Amino acid sequence: MYKKKAEKSFLLCEGFISVALAWIVFSVSGALPFVISGEIPNVFDALFETISGYTTTGATILSDVEALSKCMLFWRSFTHWIGGMGILVFVLCILPLAGGNNMHLLRAESPGPSVGKLVPRLRSTAMILYGIYAALTAIECILLVFGGMGLFDAVTTSFGTAGTGGFGIKNDSIAGYSMYIQNVVAVFMVLFGVNFTIYFLLLVRKPKQVFKSEELHSYLGIVLVATLIIGVNIRGCFGSIWVAFQQAFFQVASIITTTGFSTTDFNQWPTLSKSILVIIMFIGACAGSTGGGIKVSRIVIAFKNVKNEISSFIHPSKERAYHSIRRKESKQ
Repeated sequence: MYKKKAEKSFLLCEGFISVALAWIVFSVSGALPFVISGEIPNVFDALFETISGYTTTGATILSDVEALSKCMLFWRSFTHWIGGMGILVFVLCILPLAGGNNMHLLRAESPGPSVGKLVPRLRSTAMILYGIYAALTAIECILLVFGGMGLFDAVTTSFGTAGTGGFGIKNDSIAGYSMYIQNVVAVFMVLFGVNFTIYFLLLVRKPKQVFKSEELHSYLGIVLVATLIIGVNIRGCFGSIWVAFQQAFFQVASIITTTGFSTTDFNQWPTLSKSILVIIMFIGACAGSTGGGIKVSRIVIAFKNVKNEISSFIHPSKERAYHSIRRKESKQ
């Protein structure tokens, strides 16, 4: 007698449960290198550091980062790189999970209001995402090495930038490096805050769809406006106006993507600049990026809803006429 093949796809509930369990397993296993090496002997401290890495939070229990061995510094930064795109996306990329429809796994793991497939096969989508992610990381690493940074420093710094988590290998974060290196890191922080679908559209040569992205326009606009205002506001804190704008751009890029790298003590900046940094910290980067925050797409949607509500309140007749036309069009 013919038996129906068992369903192998993940449902929504199963997707959320799988993601939660995977995070627990990865967090515990990821803490083992710190404990076994003896460099973070306390289990709870090691677990905190690992979870901070995987979630790209960037908080740390270490008062002297440079005291860690290169092996542990690499692993610490690597947790950022894996967690930036999402642990389950990484698993989907390297393992053929049971076949079938596992879209709910990707939706439960990835940030942003909505997640869709770039190509029909989910595993191919995961591989494309990680391919773009790895390519951007490699390009940043090459540019950092070209600027005089050592290979180890370049790789670990690129991991922290890609994951937008900010784990550094120096106690002063990025402040001790040259202005060229700081600028490269700042640019790539902004790039990793862009929705990765944009890069896919560029790869398949669909620039018109990229230019139509309201989220991208809003994101880059926020970065530009915040940099200009803060740069003018802090010009007296630095010897040169260009240095002021460079520092403003770096901190804006670091804060809006929730990376956390720093080159200066911006707590000494004027109140206006600090207030702007707090605001953009809540706004965050684009949906579908490695950045955190509320996400620019949600802010755009919220402003559109407010605009529509105000418009319907001021011009109720236009609103009724609009809905009447839409109803007629739907009937046709």
